[in-house]
Amino acid sequence: MKHFVIGKGRVGQTLLNSLKGIGENIADNAINAEIVWIVVPDSVIREKTLEIERELTGKHILVHLSGFFPASILKNTKTENLVSLHPAFSFSKPLDFFPEGIFWTYQGDDSLFRYFSVLIGKWKGHIKKISERQKALYHIACVFASNFPVVSLLIAEKLFKECGIDFNDVSKGLVMPVCKKVIMGSELEGILTGPAKRKDYETIKKEIEVLTEKDSEFAEIYRLLSDFILKNL
Repeated sequence: MKHFVIGKGRVGQTLLNSLKGIGENIADNAINAEIVWIVVPDSVIREKTLEIERELTGKHILVHLSGFFPASILKNTKTENLVSLHPAFSFSKPLDFFPEGIFWTYQGDDSLFRYFSVLIGKWKGHIKKISERQKALYHIACVFASNFPVVSLLIAEKLFKECGIDFNDVSKGLVMPVCKKVIMGSELEGILTGPAKRKDYETIKKEIEVLTEKDSEFAEIYRLLSDFILKNL
């Protein structure tokens, strides 16, 4: 197969490097390609699809890497070979090759699943087929797993700073053990500690009061997370 990658951001460049790394042929435009990868921000996937529509034929395969949008966002008048692939990995910079062990989801043309399974296998990744209905929920789960924990740490860093404490001095004993347990596959509920887990209502109430005086948004985040723990865990 000959590939053409649209989008040279962190993921797009990593994809291009990874395709070259396993010896795949790279085309210099969509017309000469068999697979066209549209690796751009979600908000412009549709726009890019329509831009290249006149260059497509019924044999072209269109692929995007959005976690949220289904393959149908690539709908056009030329080809029905549409695929949505998503690597569950946080790309902070372009990489020379996809790291081993990445979990990928596949949604789209069933007849193409085997081909992309083999391709992902060459990158030593794992792939699972999901439905169009599951796409949005899957991506929300990715956000909770990868993005929101970082926000919690940023809030913690700011609060520690106000106490005159360097976050790095605390993280080794507070954050790293939790991360290691998650990586080792420990049961998540068993890792959780803290006042909400202990049902320490008085401490929760007082800490919300302290946070409300300092930053009402932090207080609301603390309250919502504590309520979830109290009701569900």
